[in-house]
Amino acid sequence: MLNHAQTAPGNDNEQVLVAWSDGHHGRFSSSWLRQYRYDHSARRLRIFSPGLWTDEFRENPPTVEFSRVIGTDAAFLNLLHVLRDHGLCFVRGAPAQPGIITTLARKIGCIQENNFGLIQDLVVDQNLRSIANDTNALKPHTDEPYRASPPGLILLHCVETDMTGVGSSTFLDRFEIAEALRREDPDGFTALTRNNQAFRRHFADDVDLITEFPVISTDEFGNVCGVRVNDRVAAPACIPSGEIPVYYRGMRRLVQLAEDADRILNKTLRPGDIVVFDNHRILQGRTQLTFKGRRWLQWVQVERGDFYSTMRVMADKLNLHRDALPLLRGAYG
Repeated sequence: MLNHAQTAPGNDNEQVLVAWSDGHHGRFSSSWLRQYRYDHSARRLRIFSPGLWTDEFRENPPTVEFSRVIGTDAAFLNLLHVLRDHGLCFVRGAPAQPGIITTLARKIGCIQENNFGLIQDLVVDQNLRSIANDTNALKPHTDEPYRASPPGLILLHCVETDMTGVGSSTFLDRFEIAEALRREDPDGFTALTRNNQAFRRHFADDVDLITEFPVISTDEFGNVCGVRVNDRVAAPACIPSGEIPVYYRGMRRLVQLAEDADRILNKTLRPGDIVVFDNHRILQGRTQLTFKGRRWLQWVQVERGDFYSTMRVMADKLNLHRDALPLLRGAYG
């Protein structure tokens, strides 16, 4: 129980000294208390809200060198900050060897295993059930939205590709299209935040994953913090009948925005290229692939919480300011 509190001058600002009835004493700086005060405006200021993609970003996306990221703490922390602020970064110059992607992934956090294993090999093979192993164009989408916890950060490493082939990976900022929908159709936007959408993946005798979450997740202040878009694995929605017209109006427009060529970043990955992106923010897909040789990408995932933890630990290691406040919650409703 609190016994009494008083203020005392400190080196940088006043401090509040708290004496507890059990003899324990606490000391809190006035700046810390102001930072964590409970009023609405202060709580809103503590919410992390990243900027949206622009045409300039799409024309010159952030790119870093693999050797510097692996060998230099400052360059590695810069990569983490780019991912925090923009959701995507390209890494070039990695050895074009299978398994090398784990070197970077494990610096960020623990690799998560799924039903494809720790590493998923993306090669063109019509006999495999995953559409990732096909050559057809694939619309920008959220990976595995049918999981209660979809992959957080995804790393794709190009090990081998036919240099004469045609085709590119595509990326899109779903926060940008969510905000575009909010401006165009506020009611459609709201319907996608307050109703759950079912997603399902079913492979007989293998997996049958079903989950329900809003397509657009927002925080208590209405900021978009995660989006799930993947109409290929959408299951029948269970929402109030009165919501259906506005819900599907908003969904239709969001899917249209997700296919807007002017908002899509196209990148042809070459051997040694790695792309790292936040799967709760970035939609990824590909154009039609045509080639005579082989295209081999390797895919791994890292949990977003581990990514945030590593970013703070690295800042401490470099004696830099680190933000101890929660960052984007993700696509969890």
